[in-house]
Amino acid sequence: MEYQLILFYFLSTIILISSIAMILIRNTVNSALLLVFIFFNTAIIWLLLNAEFLAILLVLVYVGAVLVLFLFVVMMLSEHEKQIPKKNSYIFLSSIVGLTMFVELLLIILSGNFNIATPVINNINVSNTSLLGIEIYTNHLISFEITAFILLVAIIAAIAITYSKKKKVLRQNTETQINATKADRLKIMKD
Repeated sequence: MEYQLILFYFLSTIILISSIAMILIRNTVNSALLLVFIFFNTAIIWLLLNAEFLAILLVLVYVGAVLVLFLFVVMMLSEHEKQIPKKNSYIFLSSIVGLTMFVELLLIILSGNFNIATPVINNINVSNTSLLGIEIYTNHLISFEITAFILLVAIIAAIAITYSKKKKVLRQNTETQINATKADRLKIMKD
């Protein structure tokens, strides 16, 4: 069996096990952290397919932005008890996950499958990133803009939900400020 095929089956098995665990775990924060692990393994599969830009994009955009925003909203909206776990409670699990990620990256580096060949279009060498950029910003510009708008609406909705739940927040009431008179504000005390 070929080395890359074995590595693909190994990564796919880890993705499947992590996906099942993500669905079965009741803690939302732990499920989101497992989703980070799934995205990381999927990015490694993209590296195996020589799609470096998509691998970096998956890690930077989904793990770095969208999932962190999701974790932020989940942690702010969480009504469960805020128990601080002991420092040593997750050290075994986190060391296994970290070691697995390190071994996967080491296997990818040792595979040595880093072709720098670029496709030739009209006798011009163009990289994968350039082709993807040309495709997105010419043929799929409308869908790209719609996706950006949907993400913006989701961020605004998450912020609005978070602010509406707080009860002890002081807010300005401009109507009462405008209609205030000197008698409402000033109280003269006599001896």
